[in-house]
Amino acid sequence: MAKFNHRLLLIIVVLCFGSAVGVAAQTNTQTFTGSINNAQPSRFYEFELVQGQAILAVVEATSGTLDTYLILRDPSGRTVAENDDLDLGIITDSALGAVAAQTGAYELEVTRYPEGSSSGNYSLEVTIGDPEILERLSELIVRITLSGPEQVLDTPHFRIHYTTSGADAATSEFVSKVAQAAEEFYEIQINRLGWAIPPSDQMLGGNDLYDVYITDVIGDGEGSLGYTSPETIVGDNPNTLEIEQDAATSYLVIDNDYTTTDTSDPTGLMRATFTHEFNHALQFGYDGNETHNWMYESTATWMETASAGKDQDATGYVEYAYQYPEICFGTTSDPGDGQLQYGDWTFIQMLADLFGTDAVPTYWEYIAQYQGWDSLTRLLGDHGMTIPEALAAYRLKNLARDYQLAPLFHAAVWIENTINDTGTWTFTGEGVQELGANYYRFNMPAGVYFVGASGDAPLEVWAVGVLGDEKLEAIPLERGGFFDTAPYSEVYLMVFNPEFNADPENCDYADYNLVVESAVGTPAAPYYIFPATYFQSARSAR
Repeated sequence: MAKFNHRLLLIIVVLCFGSAVGVAAQTNTQTFTGSINNAQPSRFYEFELVQGQAILAVVEATSGTLDTYLILRDPSGRTVAENDDLDLGIITDSALGAVAAQTGAYELEVTRYPEGSSSGNYSLEVTIGDPEILERLSELIVRITLSGPEQVLDTPHFRIHYTTSGADAATSEFVSKVAQAAEEFYEIQINRLGWAIPPSDQMLGGNDLYDVYITDVIGDGEGSLGYTSPETIVGDNPNTLEIEQDAATSYLVIDNDYTTTDTSDPTGLMRATFTHEFNHALQFGYDGNETHNWMYESTATWMETASAGKDQDATGYVEYAYQYPEICFGTTSDPGDGQLQYGDWTFIQMLADLFGTDAVPTYWEYIAQYQGWDSLTRLLGDHGMTIPEALAAYRLKNLARDYQLAPLFHAAVWIENTINDTGTWTFTGEGVQELGANYYRFNMPAGVYFVGASGDAPLEVWAVGVLGDEKLEAIPLERGGFFDTAPYSEVYLMVFNPEFNADPENCDYADYNLVVESAVGTPAAPYYIFPATYFQSARSAR
């Protein structure tokens, strides 16, 4: 189920930093004309603003093929607002607005869509005055066009936009359920779980509430149940103590009835989708430009389990993730076109189990400050772990099915092979990618064995013994080591690849062989112990 359309639309560009100090009561409007072409791809204008004063810029192409683009920078040169299209791909003129965070010279750049070579003349209108001038943006910029007259329902924290006619029509009962879900998940995610309030779009939807649009998302045929659109990178989120660099505003779109899905509970599916998408809105309040997309989806899917109760839809993804444990962690290039990142919400659950639920918003505070694996390195480092150590523990936890919601998984990890004799054994698939794992059933008579991995990759081998319905003991064998099968009712081997790349889409399979020998030696001691409460003998067929 695709829930999140992570596309940086660059449509809405209203910011607000600081209070309205020294606001000039007088409104001043200036008009400029110019041309954009290959010889002059950008034009720059400078305006002196007082802290709390607003600036509104509207540019219109007047000739040629010009597809305009506006960028506003503060006195330090940092981008504080930008806009491409008034109506994405339809109206290619641009508009933006901001409230000055500091007194000084602000630079406005008029340019063209950066991935094109359009050219032509333009007319630029710039208005400086009270923040109320930004209300015009709601008239200029098109987010969602509903099939009938737009109506709104305001709650304490949300403005719900809907219509009662046409393809997007929603009943008053459904709108009330959306409003109720919105406030419930606001309370859980922000007030109980400690996530930061996202930055304000400052009146873009008609007031300062977070905007939710109810449309026929499913009927649009894009395979989505709803989505959250990041709008503009505003830099810092004033609702946090930290100084973010890529916090973004956003709005949320939800389906108008969910009756065309195969669910027997449209309201429950709406609730699962809403809390998932609202978590994206909160994520954008930390970082709307993270390079590792899996962080967005794994966290938002986990949030379903943390907030939606029986309505969560997350456990349905685990079976797919358990089918492909050998694929590198963090990739979206899996056989299911990105499903793996949804199924790996259990990694976020492991972080919550190990470090407490407050570790998840803390993780996003790190994501706001660092890119890629660096944020996870910082979080784990606070608790004395490394990424390979955490992922090895995660792969073992998946084998044990050590999750409170495991009875709903309907899955156990994929088994590569069953080892039932000494000698050389190997995988039946393609190997094991970075931070991935292969699992084997070890079906040998009771005794001490040596198992070692051969090959070029620095792989780790773990033996896992099942003590009936009591517990599982995970024994590190490193590259090769001894273990005793006698105490256990079942034994498994896990081959783990501790390597990882900066780009989780750049994954390679590691080849190896396992050498199994009867041996006399000192068995290694267990390192991890998992409860066997929900353990299920692993399967060997996809």
